[in-house]
Amino acid sequence: MSITAAVPTAKERLRRTRTKRVSALPAIKISQILPSHIDLRDPLKAVLVCEDCGTWVPITGMQSKVQKLVPHHTGKADVAAALHCRSSNRRIEFDMTIPEWRQALTDAATEASSRQATTVLAKAFSPATDRTLRARAERTPAGRVADWKAVQVQVGDTDAARKELPDGERPADGPQLPLKPEHLERHDRRQAELGRHASNGRPAEEAPVQPECVNCGTTELNFVRAAAAGWRQVLRRTHCGRCAGRFPAWMRTQF
Repeated sequence: MSITAAVPTAKERLRRTRTKRVSALPAIKISQILPSHIDLRDPLKAVLVCEDCGTWVPITGMQSKVQKLVPHHTGKADVAAALHCRSSNRRIEFDMTIPEWRQALTDAATEASSRQATTVLAKAFSPATDRTLRARAERTPAGRVADWKAVQVQVGDTDAARKELPDGERPADGPQLPLKPEHLERHDRRQAELGRHASNGRPAEEAPVQPECVNCGTTELNFVRAAAAGWRQVLRRTHCGRCAGRFPAWMRTQF
């Protein structure tokens, strides 16, 4: 019968050691560790997460000149195999104070909480909205058909009333416009003057420019007097004061 030797397991980490051995690895700086990976709330019982094995390891020599990690195994005590961690006895360099570490820890906690998803709570319905939604959920297809039949007559009457036209003239029909000039003598003089210019061979642009109403043919001496007499342009066409007054105000523009 063969006897198998028991495999040694990891030992519990001591808080203080008297060994003078120091690891040849570079010292671990506190400022380069995440604030949540070190606990300095009780300086005499300070612990941090080892960079190599990822476990919490006590710091020894807090009251001496050299602070370092205690010798430890890589796994959990009494469970994992007894594998010596290479960061045992590694020096710790305190390049920041405890108040600075507390402030860094607070800032990290605030930043982490801002990244966490929060549950959005739906706003409660008002009593009237709640009753409406409940009644809508309880309605059946047959009930919807019955409700529509109850108001179908009123809807038909409303549609028929919308198609009716008001009595009298339609809004689109405007008043009658004059077809003859208001001042026949002025109109005749204007036509005679234009005829003389045409018989003399003068071009139309050299003839005296006088406004003429496109509707009744009334003329004025010049545009200054026409504007003073109330002449206006309607859709870019010249109208005398009487003819322009037949159009709405929004269609009349000054020269």
